[in-house]
Amino acid sequence: MLTIVALLSTATAVQASPPPPPAWDWSVPHRFYLESEVRLPYLMWFAKQFNEQARVTAFEVRMVADCVPGVEGKRRSEVLCTVADVALDASGMSQEAGLLQPILEELDERLTGTVVQLQMRDDGRIANIDLEAIDRRNRRVGRMNENLRLVVSRAFAGLDLPLPVHDDPQWVQHDAWLMKAPASQGSIGTAQIVHNRGQTDGRQLQIITGGRGIIVPANSGNQYDARMVSETWFDRDAGRITDRVWTVVATPTPSSAIAEGTAGYPYLQQGRILALGADQDYPVGETREHPPLDEDPTAIQQWQTLGLIP
Repeated sequence: MLTIVALLSTATAVQASPPPPPAWDWSVPHRFYLESEVRLPYLMWFAKQFNEQARVTAFEVRMVADCVPGVEGKRRSEVLCTVADVALDASGMSQEAGLLQPILEELDERLTGTVVQLQMRDDGRIANIDLEAIDRRNRRVGRMNENLRLVVSRAFAGLDLPLPVHDDPQWVQHDAWLMKAPASQGSIGTAQIVHNRGQTDGRQLQIITGGRGIIVPANSGNQYDARMVSETWFDRDAGRITDRVWTVVATPTPSSAIAEGTAGYPYLQQGRILALGADQDYPVGETREHPPLDEDPTAIQQWQTLGLIP
């Protein structure tokens, strides 16, 4: 009788034990659909390899990427993501209407098949995003490839998701790729992002995220007060994001040069990451130039560039 009671007690204890905390698994291949729509606070240059360039006020990138493990380090691992399919949309200046379409088509061609190198930390944060074998044979090509890296990083930034060490109900992140701007000289700032455990649906864990930060594009003289919200479903068994959507809204602070005498230009991001099957396709659409936005940048916004000056 005592033996039966002991066995029942042990079974109850095992059944009541909490599941292990979720963890990324980059040791196996993953396939993702990634998209990011960005409304720039001021101009960014898109350029062809020879002679043609145009200013951009907003862009959207949509892609399917196959990610495989690379070199594994002590506290971080390399992940190599090949862009299988991609589409780029962009809006430019009204006086340059029609110039962007051939530029976008060339960038689409250059980006297709490119390998994006991710340096992933053990806790799920991204240490670095780079383009493999980037060509810098001359200044213009180097600038074009750096511009592509800035565009691509806005899509892969959603993979920057730390997970709780002990399956805590809430945990904090102080630095996030989603709270950066696509500036050629980099961007700095501070952030406080809180991740909250939501509901659990089988092996799927919901993560609700909200936070605030300051984004400072280098050498711009501007600071942006940013708010971020995100909802993520994480697959415990597969060790990856199943679906994540996010929105970042940033407006210039009153002390920023871009806000002097005006209401200022906001910096907006919206994005999504969706896990796909090994051979699953996902429509990315066509690469297109869109009409200019309703409001052109002011003289200050045209003088200061987030991206590259050819």
